[in-house]
Amino acid sequence: MNTSDSFSLLLNELSRDLSDINDRLALVGILYLGKKSIEAFRNFSRAIGHYLIPAFVSNDKWLRSLGNWAIVFGCLNQIGYGYARELAKRKINLILIDQNQELLTRMSQALSSDFQIEAIIINIDSRNFGSLVPVEKAIIGRDIGILVNSSCFDQEWSYFHALSKNFIENSICSNVATFSLLVRMILPSMFQKNKGAIVNFSTKNSLFSSPFMSISGATNSFTEKFIESLSYEYSNKNLFFQTINTGFLNEEKIKFENDIELSKNLALYSSSAIRTLGWSGYSFGYWLNAFKVFLIMKNFPLNFSNFMYSRILRRKFIKSIENIAKKSK
Repeated sequence: MNTSDSFSLLLNELSRDLSDINDRLALVGILYLGKKSIEAFRNFSRAIGHYLIPAFVSNDKWLRSLGNWAIVFGCLNQIGYGYARELAKRKINLILIDQNQELLTRMSQALSSDFQIEAIIINIDSRNFGSLVPVEKAIIGRDIGILVNSSCFDQEWSYFHALSKNFIENSICSNVATFSLLVRMILPSMFQKNKGAIVNFSTKNSLFSSPFMSISGATNSFTEKFIESLSYEYSNKNLFFQTINTGFLNEEKIKFENDIELSKNLALYSSSAIRTLGWSGYSFGYWLNAFKVFLIMKNFPLNFSNFMYSRILRRKFIKSIENIAKKSK
């Protein structure tokens, strides 16, 4: 065989090998595009089911069918108050639970006046479980259909070693122990009548590492896992469990201090959030909120997201110290 024949044979072999490689790469590309297409379809379908359909299909009748009373624990913030107003709009009576008698009284008067519903207030001390006795008495003879937990907005802005014992005790007792005990109180009646809903609000601190807000992140993660576990535990019953993560809502002015006034943005958010009840077990309340979280979670590695969020919290921590220093002068 001469040199030219050998060279031609080598070229033929190389072209055949390259053709095989191209075919394999094409197959890999098709499989990758197929996987991404399926993911996109699933995400699109989830978005429609969680936010678009609830926006046009009312769940008012279903909510009222659960019971004519609802408990809102941690109502002295814009999220809890906004959700309470949405329940009151649907003519559901309310048991409002928090830790400020004066604000609770003003809130109940506003809700009763605006929506002609009955509102009961219970002022508790989260570190004293005996203060829950009035709750046990209040639910006797009342058809409790919904329990809402909105006690997750404690902001510490501190190194953990510098936190006061009172803050740690209050946060854990309120967000973990008291909420768990409230669930334990109302579940027997829901179980017996085979209907009811428990709604838990959490924050983005459960999604990312949260330095200077470690207690908040930990208690939020607990309540999310608690609700998820209950949803599987009672999956054979007609009980609905939902966590609503507030995501990137501005939480700095969520808690009420003196005036009870609901911002337009959080009124819109509350209206959207209550519509998702019955449609999804985990929601971000509002489609734009969900879209922001989706962009970050899907496009950046978790370690990178944790790093960036940690830097944001560190800057806020430094700013909070500077503000305290200015006020003390």
